[in-house]
Amino acid sequence: MESRANEAGLERWGNGLPLPGPSEEALFLSFNYADLPAGKQFDCCYPRDDETKVVWTTITQQRAAARDHIPHGWKTLTILRFDPEIPSISQDLPETAGWHEQPITVHISSKDTWKARTSEQ
Repeated sequence: MESRANEAGLERWGNGLPLPGPSEEALFLSFNYADLPAGKQFDCCYPRDDETKVVWTTITQQRAAARDHIPHGWKTLTILRFDPEIPSISQDLPETAGWHEQPITVHISSKDTWKARTSEQ
């Protein structure tokens, strides 16, 4: 995750996205590692500089566009739904109008990916 989308970012890039609900945020995401289907669920988010500080949550990607997936290598503005609530690690991201205004500071992944990444440290 790079940043939360501000009003200017949503106006410029968010055509077709629904307004985020109570446990949802519109976020600018960096390049993805693979094709990601709409509704893809992740297990956690963690800071890039200390991957041991993991926040366990259910994260579901929401899309309003006609695409049924995000192609490998694309950057996106998307709505992420967190369950049970938006974690502070996401709420603390700055609001920006687009990509490249903020370095990638938070990763989202499955539990297995997190385990693999932290076991390598």
